[in-house]
Amino acid sequence: MEISEPSIGIFYISKVLALAPYATRRNSKSQLEIRRSWLFTIYSAVLTVVMVFLTYRGLLFDANSEIPVRASFRMKSATSKVVTALDVSVVVMAIVSGVYCGLFSLNDTLELNARLIKIDNTLNAYNNFSRDRWRALGMAVASLGTIALLVGLDVGTWMRIAQEMSIPQSDTELNVQWYIPFYSLYFVLTGLQINFANTAYGLGRRFRRLNLMLTCSFLGEAKDCSSKKPQKVNAVKTISMMPTNTLHSSLTKLNSETLPNVSAGEKAAASSLILNVELLKLVPFPAKNKGLLLKAMADSHESLGKCVHLLSNSFGIAVLFILVSCLLHLVATAYFLFLELLNTRDYGYLWVQVLWIVFHLLRLLMVVEPCHLAARESRKTIQIVCQIERKVHEPILAEAVKKFWQQLLVVDADFSACGLCRVNRTILTSFSSAIATYLVILIQFQRTNG
Repeated sequence: MEISEPSIGIFYISKVLALAPYATRRNSKSQLEIRRSWLFTIYSAVLTVVMVFLTYRGLLFDANSEIPVRASFRMKSATSKVVTALDVSVVVMAIVSGVYCGLFSLNDTLELNARLIKIDNTLNAYNNFSRDRWRALGMAVASLGTIALLVGLDVGTWMRIAQEMSIPQSDTELNVQWYIPFYSLYFVLTGLQINFANTAYGLGRRFRRLNLMLTCSFLGEAKDCSSKKPQKVNAVKTISMMPTNTLHSSLTKLNSETLPNVSAGEKAAASSLILNVELLKLVPFPAKNKGLLLKAMADSHESLGKCVHLLSNSFGIAVLFILVSCLLHLVATAYFLFLELLNTRDYGYLWVQVLWIVFHLLRLLMVVEPCHLAARESRKTIQIVCQIERKVHEPILAEAVKKFWQQLLVVDADFSACGLCRVNRTILTSFSSAIATYLVILIQFQRTNG
């Protein structure tokens, strides 16, 4: 998971939801250091075990209810019992896998965030952390607010149905109350999806900014290039080129004596401005320097591809169960909706089921869209490099472009769920056909069972 300044709010939400058993602190360079928190590790494990136990206890209570002693709401037939059991179990498995990924993916998280810090330093002139922070918080607040409203409506509808039944010597509301632990798991599930979507969207955002930087630096044809105004830096002086591992130190050197009132963060931002196309226009850079600039962006693109694989490896099992939960929830919710249409037609219940279907569709898109956008932006890079290759004539720069192009031929930036399927928009058509097929089968079983 990404733990950075723009997404620090999502990190704290994940800690509360038992998904991120880590602790952070700032070092002398004002960077976030990530380490395991044993307190939150125990909290995550204990909370998960308790919630899973209560969820299955409530499921067994409802399954063993006998009308008219205790009216069973969702298990009136054998088919309904199977559908409800799958509905609950897939949520439990998604939660358990999400907590498991948080507990045992510390090394992947450390490597992922270390790579993201280096990439952000390279793309510093094109970053907008303030906007990224508000987008992350907006996604978290909107998602959690939606599930809270929907759970409240659903529980309220079931309580109203229980009160209308009025069965003597029977506490019909107790069936509904036993489902509250299950509904609470939806908050953890939503937090897991927010965590994954924020990280995947962050990778796609960096791919897009890398493409914009390539276009502005070597083509100058992007519409956004005109909005990038040159920033004045008075303490940057050119030095001779030396073979070194750090691009910024080989291109610029900040004179600290001329910047007595400038903070360390502003100095770092100023030093990274040498990568901006505006400075390329202001200073007569030779082709070798442009080749080093292109190599830095090639390294960033390769590092982003490795970040995609790190995220797929650390969250693969969780993403797989999330996709399965979306599929089964869409089937189960549509099944109960059709049953209600064929029977009593309680309009309050019908509208709640429609809202659940919309919510599960949004959950599916919340996983698929960030992955699809990141992969699409990654594939755009090779098109930009091909355009650059047609325009450059210096032998040194042409060689750097050729190496970048060869690298892009073998880069695979597609997300996968444990290697079983690629997470992109093509999965939506597969889900649509599967939902229609299983829904028809369930309705036929229901009619057979009466």
